[in-house]
Amino acid sequence: MLEAIKQWWKRVTLEQYELTVWFEDSCTTNLETKEETFTRSKKVFQLKSISKHTNNHIKGVDINGCGVEIKTVKPFDYHIVKIY
Repeated sequence: MLEAIKQWWKRVTLEQYELTVWFEDSCTTNLETKEETFTRSKKVFQLKSISKHTNNHIKGVDINGCGVEIKTVKPFDYHIVKIY
């Protein structure tokens, strides 16, 4: 019962997001079939606010209060999950 009240209070008062970003590491091209294979690396951030998010630019503040800004020329994949 007490745990349920604590979770409810966190949902009402806090905002927390989990941002997962996949960056493209390298591209391998098969010369015979012209098929491209991409390798990606994954990075996860815990944020308390997100002010801007597009495929090329994400800006927010992490849990410790430090600014986080990811800006690239090439579009990247991202996934945002709201925890609280």
